[in-house]
Amino acid sequence: MGTSFKENLRTLLDCKDITIKELAYLSDVPKRSIENYLNARASMPPADYACKIAKALGTSVEYLVNGEAEKKSAFSSEAMQIARLYQKLPTSDKAVVERITKALSQ
Repeated sequence: MGTSFKENLRTLLDCKDITIKELAYLSDVPKRSIENYLNARASMPPADYACKIAKALGTSVEYLVNGEAEKKSAFSSEAMQIARLYQKLPTSDKAVVERITKALSQ
């Protein structure tokens, strides 16, 4: 499981294929604020922003904060683990994984 808001937010954005700009629109949280939550210093959002972001991503604030998934999470723990591993890959390897996954799902 991710251990920080930053990691958990990044994992969900990757899993759901949502850009920061799209999340800003869906959550009504400024794009710059979301970028700050994902950058190297990774600030923690205020509660109202965390709630808006969680709602836009279809998850709980609890998951975003500490990585503990709800029982009715949209993704299994295995899928979340795969997403976390995927996000650590270099871009060239991500392209390979995407091609393989598409081929296997057809």
